Amino acid sequence: MKKIGSLIAAVCMLLLLLTACGQQAATESSAAAPAHFDPAQVETVADLLPFLHNSEESQTSANETRYIMAFKADDVYYRAVAEMPEGMYDKISDVEYDDDHDATVEKMLSPLKVQSVENLNDKIPSQEELDKLVGKTGQELFDDGWTYWYYDLSEMKAGLYGGLFAYDVVFDYDGEPMENTDDFDFYEEFKDLKVKSVTFYGLGDAANPDTE
Repeated sequence: MKKIGSLIAAVCMLLLLLTACGQQAATESSAAAPAHFDPAQVETVADLLPFLHNSEESQTSANETRYIMAFKADDVYYRAVAEMPEGMYDKISDVEYDDDHDATVEKMLSPLKVQSVENLNDKIPSQEELDKLVGKTGQELFDDGWTYWYYDLSEMKAGLYGGLFAYDVVFDYDGEPMENTDDFDFYEEFKDLKVKSVTFYGLGDAANPDTE
């Protein structure tokens, strides 16, 4: 049984714009993206919107100085950054949350110049690197900033965000089955468990302006 946790809680509370944070499916109303993504052809946010809409994994967030977009295109993960003009963050934050909210915000952000489009694939850790996490405790991962978005007590597995990417983490546990109560504290119950395996999942906290 899975219990869904907060998806990048800090970003959702303070920074999230456009659609929901975390990974999102493409919408039928979105314009079709070009067949292939070419970073060299990107000038403004408008050039990226079709890829954000149609990507199987995408995230967006903003603060007073930057608007960040993370997405997958042609099996490559990208993180694009546009400079937020002074006052723009307040303007988009004031947009009413109605059916036209996302379209209105996108129209406001579309002209922004994209400063960089970074290929994130070379930052994906190899399985060999991930295997080095085996034997660490949950607390060691939490102390390094890893956070969960789901856990499955039947398999003692959790989906954890660890920086730019997300991972499926299986923990070693041979005790009595844990009960998934309303007040279940994942961080408390898993802190002393040791990591059994870690596998790459996809985008993690990539759109967070504080994530390097």
